[in-house]
Amino acid sequence: MQAIVLAAGKGTRMRTHRPKVLHPLLGRPMICYTLDVLGGVGVKKPLVVIGSGASEVKHYLKDRALTVLQREQKGTGHAVSVALGALKKKNQDVLIWPADMPLLSKNTLKQFIKWHRQSKSKASVLSCQRENPTGLGRIVRQAGQFVSIREELDANESEREIKEANTGVYLFQYEALKKAIAQIKTQNKKKEFYLTDAIEILHGVGVSVNAFPLASEEEGAGVNSQSELSVAVKVMKEREIEKHQAKGVVFVSPENVFIEPGVKIASGSVIYPWTYIESGVVIGRDCNIGPFAKIRKGSKLGDETNIGSFVEINRSKLGRKVLAKHLSYLGDAVIGDKTNIGAGTITANFDGKHKHSTVIGKEVFLGSNTVLVAPVKIRDQAKTGAGSVVLKNTNIKTQEVFVGIPAQSIKKKGRKK
Repeated sequence: MQAIVLAAGKGTRMRTHRPKVLHPLLGRPMICYTLDVLGGVGVKKPLVVIGSGASEVKHYLKDRALTVLQREQKGTGHAVSVALGALKKKNQDVLIWPADMPLLSKNTLKQFIKWHRQSKSKASVLSCQRENPTGLGRIVRQAGQFVSIREELDANESEREIKEANTGVYLFQYEALKKAIAQIKTQNKKKEFYLTDAIEILHGVGVSVNAFPLASEEEGAGVNSQSELSVAVKVMKEREIEKHQAKGVVFVSPENVFIEPGVKIASGSVIYPWTYIESGVVIGRDCNIGPFAKIRKGSKLGDETNIGSFVEINRSKLGRKVLAKHLSYLGDAVIGDKTNIGAGTITANFDGKHKHSTVIGKEVFLGSNTVLVAPVKIRDQAKTGAGSVVLKNTNIKTQEVFVGIPAQSIKKKGRKK
């Protein structure tokens, strides 16, 4: 199977300068979810039709997809016609998917592919039942047989009453698609080439077509405005939290937690409200995270670690039973087991040009409002006094105590006197 992803639209209702398919959905561009699901069903490099914001979309995609440019947006049928010539294999089915429909799951898509193949259909449409299908094309059946898709602007009164709606996801046999595309006209109110017309064209010449209502209402939802994007964020966030709950993670207030896809949390950990956890984070078992905590990409937290209120962890590795309970920033740090990070501790990891690392050993005690100007190394069981500013390239030895601004070893101060 090969796939065409439709990503050329302007997204004018989003009211921003950003291409619609690059709008962030829980930390990732919307189109990323489409590419991930396609990869999950074996399509590793789909063909993406780009248009509005083409250079930005192409830059993001890099080698994840092939691209073809639709210079003028004349409708979905025109977009597919532009893509057809770039398809390399003419003997495979062609999956067509709009990139602004990110909530379709891999399981539903697999089921759709299976039903399409079992039915031996030349063209299949993924549909969904909706209580309010306003704005969507309707699946028209005659005596139970699928015959056409009618866009709402062109639908009559009875057709608008139909609750079965088109999702915009199709599977075509290549030759059938090629023949239908060549016959599509612009005889509609928008004067565009509608891909939906391909169904009626094929049915009219006796080609088998099917519509399978396998998608849930939320899976069939497109994103065309900021309001619809926020709904998609809510759905995706709930899905992620449910995955973690099924593995024994406790959420004190799930509706007030944001977790991006690609996070690993071991059982017994408790996530408190207003916590944001980015993709790629790994959290061990029996940890406590939040409230008001942010765990950023590249971070790994060991078992029984406590990250408290207004603490941000960024690209850092924390060992077991680390405590960082208040008002701290830990960036590019490696922290050993049972270390206590005092309230207000900051790793000053950026010098204006480069990021630098902080290495802290086991059972270290950092006093409140300690500032570590990276690079810094602190060995096991060392301590800093409250308000200490540890300058860059400082190496604090095992069990040594540093205090002051700039921080110095207490023993060194004693010798000076």
